[in-house]
Amino acid sequence: MRTAGIRHSLLFVALLVCQGSNASLTQDTLAQLLRSIRTEQEMPGLRAAVLVPDGTLIRAAVGLADVENNVPLDHDIGMPGGSTGKPFAATLVMLLVEDGTLTLDDLASEWLSEESWFKDLPNQDDIRIRHLLSHSSGLSDYPGTNRYMMLSIWRALRHGGIRFTHDELIEMVANKKPLYPVGDGFAYSDSGYLVLGKIIEAATRRDYYELLQERILSPQNLNLIRPQNVSALPDITPGYTRGARNLRKDGTMKVDPTSEWTGGGLVTNPTMLVRFFSALARGEVVRPDTFESMKNSGWQDPESREWHYGFGLFVVHDRNVVEHGGLWMGYRSHVRHYLDEQLTIAVQTNRDGPINMEAIVDQIAQLAQ
Repeated sequence: MRTAGIRHSLLFVALLVCQGSNASLTQDTLAQLLRSIRTEQEMPGLRAAVLVPDGTLIRAAVGLADVENNVPLDHDIGMPGGSTGKPFAATLVMLLVEDGTLTLDDLASEWLSEESWFKDLPNQDDIRIRHLLSHSSGLSDYPGTNRYMMLSIWRALRHGGIRFTHDELIEMVANKKPLYPVGDGFAYSDSGYLVLGKIIEAATRRDYYELLQERILSPQNLNLIRPQNVSALPDITPGYTRGARNLRKDGTMKVDPTSEWTGGGLVTNPTMLVRFFSALARGEVVRPDTFESMKNSGWQDPESREWHYGFGLFVVHDRNVVEHGGLWMGYRSHVRHYLDEQLTIAVQTNRDGPINMEAIVDQIAQLAQ
Protein backbone atom coordinates (compact mmCIF):
# COMPACT_ATOMS: atom_id res chain seq x y z
CA MET A 1 0.00 0.00 0.00
CA ARG A 2 1.32 3.43 -0.86
CA THR A 3 2.08 5.69 2.14
CA ALA A 4 -0.33 8.38 0.97
CA GLY A 5 -3.02 5.76 0.63
CA ILE A 6 -2.48 4.57 4.19
CA ARG A 7 -2.76 8.12 5.51
CA HIS A 8 -5.92 8.76 3.50
CA SER A 9 -7.69 5.61 4.71
CA LEU A 10 -6.64 6.08 8.32
CA LEU A 11 -7.91 9.67 8.18
CA PHE A 12 -11.21 8.33 6.85
CA VAL A 13 -11.43 5.91 9.81
CA ALA A 14 -10.50 8.64 12.29
CA LEU A 15 -13.25 10.91 10.98
CA LEU A 16 -15.80 8.16 11.36
CA VAL A 17 -14.65 7.45 14.89
CA CYS A 18 -15.03 11.15 15.76
CA GLN A 19 -18.67 10.97 14.67
CA GLY A 20 -19.61 9.17 17.89
CA SER A 21 -22.74 7.11 17.40
CA ASN A 22 -22.19 7.06 13.64
CA ALA A 23 -18.83 5.38 14.10
CA SER A 24 -20.27 1.86 14.41
CA LEU A 25 -19.67 -0.43 11.48
CA THR A 26 -22.54 -0.48 9.01
CA GLN A 27 -22.90 -1.59 5.44
CA ASP A 28 -22.59 2.06 4.36
CA THR A 29 -19.46 2.88 6.38
CA LEU A 30 -17.84 -0.38 5.26
CA ALA A 31 -18.65 0.40 1.63
CA GLN A 32 -17.23 3.92 1.99
CA LEU A 33 -13.98 2.56 3.38
CA LEU A 34 -13.69 -0.07 0.65
CA ARG A 35 -14.31 2.53 -2.06
CA SER A 36 -11.51 4.66 -0.65
CA ILE A 37 -9.07 1.74 -0.54
CA ARG A 38 -10.08 0.50 -3.98
CA THR A 39 -9.38 3.91 -5.49
CA GLU A 40 -6.02 4.25 -3.73
CA GLN A 41 -4.79 0.83 -4.78
CA GLU A 42 -6.34 0.70 -8.25
CA MET A 43 -8.24 -2.51 -7.66
CA PRO A 44 -10.88 -3.74 -10.12
CA GLY A 45 -13.09 -4.81 -7.22
CA LEU A 46 -12.90 -5.17 -3.44
CA ARG A 47 -15.27 -6.83 -1.00
CA ALA A 48 -15.44 -7.66 2.68
CA ALA A 49 -17.57 -9.50 5.19
CA VAL A 50 -17.63 -8.90 8.94
CA LEU A 51 -19.27 -11.29 11.39
CA VAL A 52 -19.87 -9.55 14.72
CA PRO A 53 -20.30 -11.34 18.07
CA ASP A 54 -24.13 -11.36 18.00
CA GLY A 55 -24.06 -13.16 14.64
CA THR A 56 -24.88 -10.14 12.48
CA LEU A 57 -23.18 -10.26 9.08
CA ILE A 58 -22.14 -6.92 7.57
CA ARG A 59 -20.97 -6.96 3.97
CA ALA A 60 -19.96 -4.61 1.20
CA ALA A 61 -18.72 -5.13 -2.36
CA VAL A 62 -17.43 -2.26 -4.50
CA GLY A 63 -16.00 -1.95 -7.98
CA LEU A 64 -16.08 -4.45 -10.80
CA ALA A 65 -16.04 -8.21 -11.06
CA ASP A 66 -15.36 -7.96 -14.80
CA VAL A 67 -13.68 -4.79 -16.04
CA GLU A 68 -14.03 -5.47 -19.76
CA ASN A 69 -17.78 -6.13 -19.50
CA ASN A 70 -18.49 -3.57 -16.75
CA VAL A 71 -20.01 -6.18 -14.41
CA PRO A 72 -20.30 -5.01 -10.77
CA LEU A 73 -18.75 -7.13 -8.05
CA ASP A 74 -21.23 -8.84 -5.73
CA HIS A 75 -20.95 -10.88 -2.53
CA ASP A 76 -21.47 -14.39 -3.86
CA ILE A 77 -19.48 -14.84 -7.07
CA GLY A 78 -16.38 -16.94 -6.48
CA MET A 79 -12.70 -16.11 -6.43
CA PRO A 80 -9.86 -18.60 -5.94
CA GLY A 81 -8.91 -18.14 -2.29
CA GLY A 82 -5.27 -19.20 -2.52
CA SER A 83 -3.83 -20.40 0.76
CA THR A 84 -6.97 -19.55 2.73
CA GLY A 85 -7.74 -23.15 1.77
CA LYS A 86 -4.98 -24.47 4.05
CA PRO A 87 -7.02 -24.03 7.27
CA PHE A 88 -9.71 -26.23 5.70
CA ALA A 89 -7.18 -28.98 4.95
CA ALA A 90 -5.72 -28.70 8.45
CA THR A 91 -9.17 -28.84 10.03
CA LEU A 92 -10.02 -31.97 8.05
CA VAL A 93 -6.84 -33.60 9.36
CA MET A 94 -7.84 -32.68 12.92
CA LEU A 95 -11.27 -34.25 12.40
CA LEU A 96 -9.52 -37.44 11.29
CA VAL A 97 -7.39 -37.22 14.45
CA GLU A 98 -10.56 -36.91 16.53
CA ASP A 99 -11.91 -39.99 14.75
CA GLY A 100 -8.74 -41.97 15.48
CA THR A 101 -8.03 -42.41 11.77
CA LEU A 102 -4.79 -40.44 12.18
CA THR A 103 -2.65 -39.21 15.05
CA LEU A 104 -0.54 -36.09 15.08
CA ASP A 105 2.52 -38.24 15.75
CA ASP A 106 1.99 -40.56 12.80
CA LEU A 107 5.11 -40.65 10.68
CA ALA A 108 4.54 -39.71 7.05
CA SER A 109 6.34 -42.94 6.18
CA GLU A 110 3.52 -44.97 7.73
CA TRP A 111 1.22 -43.80 4.92
CA LEU A 112 3.47 -42.82 2.03
CA SER A 113 6.51 -45.07 1.98
CA GLU A 114 5.37 -46.68 -1.29
CA GLU A 115 5.18 -43.36 -3.14
CA SER A 116 7.95 -43.14 -5.75
CA TRP A 117 9.15 -39.76 -4.47
CA PHE A 118 9.03 -40.46 -0.75
CA LYS A 119 12.52 -41.93 -0.34
CA ASP A 120 13.99 -38.73 -1.78
CA LEU A 121 12.16 -36.28 0.51
CA PRO A 122 14.37 -34.39 2.97
CA ASN A 123 13.87 -35.62 6.57
CA GLN A 124 11.65 -38.40 5.25
CA ASP A 125 12.28 -40.72 8.21
CA ASP A 126 11.32 -38.15 10.83
CA ILE A 127 8.46 -36.11 9.41
CA ARG A 128 5.23 -36.46 11.37
CA ILE A 129 1.77 -35.13 10.60
CA ARG A 130 2.18 -32.35 13.16
CA HIS A 131 5.26 -31.10 11.29
CA LEU A 132 3.44 -30.92 7.95
CA LEU A 133 0.51 -29.09 9.54
CA SER A 134 2.78 -26.44 11.08
CA HIS A 135 5.34 -26.04 8.25
CA SER A 136 8.08 -27.34 10.54
CA SER A 137 9.07 -30.41 8.49
CA GLY A 138 12.19 -28.88 6.96
CA LEU A 139 10.77 -29.19 3.43
CA SER A 140 11.30 -26.30 1.05
CA ASP A 141 8.63 -24.96 -1.32
CA TYR A 142 8.24 -25.75 -5.01
CA PRO A 143 7.59 -22.17 -6.33
CA GLY A 144 11.15 -21.21 -5.46
CA THR A 145 12.82 -24.07 -7.30
CA ASN A 146 14.60 -23.73 -10.63
CA ARG A 147 12.75 -26.78 -11.91
CA TYR A 148 9.37 -25.17 -11.31
CA MET A 149 10.40 -21.96 -13.03
CA MET A 150 11.97 -23.68 -16.04
CA LEU A 151 9.12 -26.15 -16.54
CA SER A 152 6.56 -23.37 -16.14
CA ILE A 153 8.20 -21.41 -18.94
CA TRP A 154 8.49 -24.47 -21.16
CA ARG A 155 4.88 -25.57 -20.63
CA ALA A 156 3.56 -22.06 -21.17
CA LEU A 157 5.41 -21.88 -24.50
CA ARG A 158 4.74 -25.46 -25.58
CA HIS A 159 1.18 -25.93 -24.33
CA GLY A 160 -0.07 -22.40 -23.76
CA GLY A 161 -0.65 -23.07 -20.07
CA ILE A 162 1.02 -24.26 -16.91
CA ARG A 163 -0.25 -27.39 -15.22
CA PHE A 164 1.48 -29.74 -12.80
CA THR A 165 0.32 -32.91 -11.09
CA HIS A 166 0.53 -32.98 -7.32
CA ASP A 167 3.25 -35.63 -7.50
CA GLU A 168 5.33 -33.44 -9.80
CA LEU A 169 5.13 -30.52 -7.36
CA ILE A 170 6.18 -32.70 -4.42
CA GLU A 171 9.06 -34.15 -6.45
CA MET A 172 10.42 -30.62 -6.97
CA VAL A 173 11.48 -30.43 -3.31
CA ALA A 174 12.95 -33.96 -3.25
CA ASN A 175 16.70 -34.61 -3.37
CA LYS A 176 17.39 -31.35 -1.55
CA LYS A 177 19.02 -30.72 1.78
CA PRO A 178 16.51 -30.19 4.59
CA LEU A 179 16.14 -26.58 5.65
CA TYR A 180 16.54 -27.65 9.30
CA PRO A 181 15.99 -30.76 11.43
CA VAL A 182 12.35 -31.75 11.76
CA GLY A 183 10.53 -29.59 14.30
CA ASP A 184 13.40 -27.11 14.72
CA GLY A 185 12.21 -24.29 12.47
CA PHE A 186 9.48 -22.83 10.28
CA ALA A 187 9.41 -22.51 6.50
CA TYR A 188 6.13 -22.07 4.67
CA SER A 189 5.72 -25.00 2.28
CA ASP A 190 2.90 -25.66 -0.14
CA SER A 191 4.75 -28.86 -0.94
CA GLY A 192 4.33 -29.99 2.66
CA TYR A 193 0.57 -29.47 2.44
CA LEU A 194 0.46 -31.53 -0.75
CA VAL A 195 2.20 -34.33 1.16
CA LEU A 196 -0.47 -33.86 3.83
CA GLY A 197 -3.16 -34.28 1.17
CA LYS A 198 -1.56 -37.54 0.09
CA ILE A 199 -1.74 -38.76 3.71
CA ILE A 200 -5.42 -37.80 3.98
CA GLU A 201 -6.30 -39.83 0.91
CA ALA A 202 -4.09 -42.77 1.86
CA ALA A 203 -5.57 -42.98 5.36
CA THR A 204 -9.21 -42.64 4.29
CA ARG A 205 -9.07 -44.13 0.79
CA ARG A 206 -11.32 -41.22 -0.16
CA ASP A 207 -11.00 -38.24 -2.49
CA TYR A 208 -9.92 -35.15 -0.55
CA TYR A 209 -12.58 -32.84 -1.98
CA GLU A 210 -15.37 -35.35 -1.39
CA LEU A 211 -14.27 -35.79 2.20
CA LEU A 212 -14.01 -32.02 2.72
CA GLN A 213 -17.56 -31.59 1.41
CA GLU A 214 -18.88 -34.35 3.66
CA ARG A 215 -17.08 -33.40 6.88
CA ILE A 216 -16.88 -29.58 6.75
CA LEU A 217 -18.58 -27.77 3.87
CA SER A 218 -22.02 -29.45 4.03
CA PRO A 219 -22.33 -29.56 7.85
CA GLN A 220 -21.38 -25.87 8.09
CA ASN A 221 -23.62 -24.84 5.16
CA LEU A 222 -20.64 -23.41 3.30
CA ASN A 223 -22.51 -23.92 0.07
CA LEU A 224 -20.61 -21.32 -1.97
CA ILE A 225 -17.20 -22.92 -1.45
CA ARG A 226 -16.20 -25.09 -4.38
CA PRO A 227 -13.17 -27.23 -5.22
CA GLN A 228 -10.62 -26.15 -7.80
CA ASN A 229 -10.80 -29.55 -9.46
CA VAL A 230 -11.43 -28.44 -13.05
CA SER A 231 -9.30 -26.28 -15.30
CA ALA A 232 -12.11 -23.84 -16.20
CA LEU A 233 -13.68 -22.82 -12.89
CA PRO A 234 -17.36 -21.89 -13.26
CA ASP A 235 -18.92 -18.73 -11.81
CA ILE A 236 -15.75 -16.85 -10.86
CA THR A 237 -14.62 -13.30 -11.50
CA PRO A 238 -11.72 -12.66 -13.83
CA GLY A 239 -8.54 -11.86 -11.93
CA TYR A 240 -6.07 -9.16 -12.94
CA THR A 241 -2.28 -9.19 -12.86
CA ARG A 242 -0.67 -5.84 -13.73
CA GLY A 243 -3.92 -4.92 -15.38
CA ALA A 244 -4.03 -8.04 -17.56
CA ARG A 245 -7.11 -10.29 -17.41
CA ASN A 246 -6.29 -13.86 -16.39
CA LEU A 247 -9.29 -15.69 -17.90
CA ARG A 248 -9.22 -16.82 -21.50
CA LYS A 249 -12.31 -17.12 -23.69
CA ASP A 250 -12.72 -20.79 -22.70
CA GLY A 251 -12.51 -19.93 -19.00
CA THR A 252 -9.04 -21.39 -18.44
CA MET A 253 -6.09 -19.57 -16.89
CA LYS A 254 -2.41 -19.50 -17.74
CA VAL A 255 -1.72 -21.40 -14.49
CA ASP A 256 -4.11 -24.31 -14.05
CA PRO A 257 -5.98 -24.02 -10.72
CA THR A 258 -6.21 -27.79 -10.23
CA SER A 259 -2.53 -27.90 -9.26
CA GLU A 260 -3.10 -26.16 -5.92
CA TRP A 261 -5.20 -28.90 -4.21
CA THR A 262 -4.56 -29.10 -0.43
CA GLY A 263 -2.19 -26.14 -0.63
CA GLY A 264 -5.32 -23.98 -1.12
CA GLY A 265 -7.51 -25.19 -3.92
CA LEU A 266 -10.88 -23.63 -3.02
CA VAL A 267 -13.10 -21.07 -4.74
CA THR A 268 -14.68 -18.95 -2.03
CA ASN A 269 -15.87 -15.49 -0.95
CA PRO A 270 -15.57 -13.38 2.23
CA THR A 271 -18.94 -14.52 3.62
CA MET A 272 -17.89 -18.16 3.50
CA LEU A 273 -14.49 -17.40 5.04
CA VAL A 274 -15.89 -15.52 8.05
CA ARG A 275 -18.51 -18.18 8.69
CA PHE A 276 -15.89 -20.93 8.64
CA PHE A 277 -13.31 -19.14 10.81
CA SER A 278 -15.93 -18.09 13.36
CA ALA A 279 -17.39 -21.60 13.62
CA LEU A 280 -13.92 -23.10 13.90
CA ALA A 281 -12.95 -20.79 16.77
CA ARG A 282 -16.24 -21.49 18.59
CA GLY A 283 -15.61 -25.22 18.57
CA GLU A 284 -18.41 -25.96 16.10
CA VAL A 285 -16.25 -27.63 13.44
CA VAL A 286 -13.76 -29.45 15.66
CA ARG A 287 -13.93 -29.82 19.44
CA PRO A 288 -12.81 -26.79 21.49
CA ASP A 289 -9.75 -28.65 22.77
CA THR A 290 -8.85 -29.56 19.19
CA PHE A 291 -9.03 -25.91 18.15
CA GLU A 292 -6.78 -25.02 21.09
CA SER A 293 -4.28 -27.57 19.79
CA MET A 294 -4.45 -26.02 16.32
CA LYS A 295 -3.82 -22.59 17.81
CA ASN A 296 -1.09 -23.43 20.31
CA SER A 297 0.97 -26.01 18.42
CA GLY A 298 3.83 -25.46 16.00
CA TRP A 299 7.38 -24.20 16.25
CA GLN A 300 7.86 -20.81 17.92
CA ASP A 301 10.96 -18.73 17.38
CA PRO A 302 12.56 -18.14 20.81
CA GLU A 303 13.99 -14.86 19.48
CA SER A 304 10.61 -13.52 18.34
CA ARG A 305 7.44 -14.37 20.19
CA GLU A 306 5.16 -12.05 18.21
CA TRP A 307 3.56 -14.78 16.10
CA HIS A 308 3.81 -18.40 15.09
CA TYR A 309 2.14 -20.85 12.70
CA GLY A 310 -0.01 -23.43 14.42
CA PHE A 311 -1.91 -26.11 12.52
CA GLY A 312 -3.19 -24.30 9.43
CA LEU A 313 -3.36 -20.97 11.27
CA PHE A 314 -1.15 -17.92 11.68
CA VAL A 315 -1.42 -16.89 15.33
CA VAL A 316 -0.60 -13.28 16.30
CA HIS A 317 0.04 -13.26 20.04
CA ASP A 318 -0.37 -9.62 21.09
CA ARG A 319 -3.70 -9.29 19.26
CA ASN A 320 -4.85 -12.82 20.14
CA VAL A 321 -5.98 -13.47 16.58
CA VAL A 322 -5.88 -16.38 14.17
CA GLU A 323 -5.70 -15.60 10.48
CA HIS A 324 -4.60 -16.70 7.04
CA GLY A 325 -3.91 -14.98 3.75
CA GLY A 326 -4.23 -16.30 0.24
CA LEU A 327 -2.78 -15.49 -3.17
CA TRP A 328 -3.69 -16.96 -6.52
CA MET A 329 -2.71 -15.37 -9.80
CA GLY A 330 -5.10 -12.43 -10.16
CA TYR A 331 -6.62 -12.65 -6.66
CA ARG A 332 -5.85 -11.82 -3.02
CA SER A 333 -7.74 -12.92 0.12
CA HIS A 334 -7.32 -12.55 3.86
CA VAL A 335 -9.39 -13.75 6.83
CA ARG A 336 -8.89 -12.99 10.53
CA HIS A 337 -10.71 -13.95 13.74
CA TYR A 338 -10.25 -11.87 16.91
CA LEU A 339 -10.48 -14.41 19.73
CA ASP A 340 -11.19 -11.94 22.55
CA GLU A 341 -13.75 -9.88 20.66
CA GLN A 342 -15.28 -12.84 18.73
CA LEU A 343 -15.07 -10.69 15.61
CA THR A 344 -14.29 -12.16 12.19
CA ILE A 345 -13.28 -10.20 9.08
CA ALA A 346 -12.49 -11.36 5.54
CA VAL A 347 -11.49 -9.32 2.49
CA GLN A 348 -10.98 -10.26 -1.14
CA THR A 349 -9.94 -8.54 -4.36
CA ASN A 350 -9.63 -9.68 -7.96
CA ARG A 351 -6.13 -8.23 -8.29
CA ASP A 352 -2.81 -9.57 -7.12
CA GLY A 353 0.48 -7.78 -6.57
CA PRO A 354 1.81 -5.87 -3.57
CA ILE A 355 -1.41 -5.25 -1.64
CA ASN A 356 -1.33 -5.21 2.17
CA MET A 357 -4.52 -7.15 2.85
CA GLU A 358 -3.75 -7.28 6.56
CA ALA A 359 -3.76 -3.47 6.69
CA ILE A 360 -7.21 -3.45 5.08
CA VAL A 361 -8.46 -5.84 7.76
CA ASP A 362 -6.90 -3.55 10.39
CA GLN A 363 -8.86 -0.58 9.07
CA ILE A 364 -12.14 -2.50 9.03
CA ALA A 365 -11.47 -3.66 12.59
CA GLN A 366 -11.06 -0.06 13.71
CA LEU A 367 -14.59 0.64 12.50
CA ALA A 368 -15.97 -2.51 14.09
CA GLN A 369 -14.31 -2.05 17.47
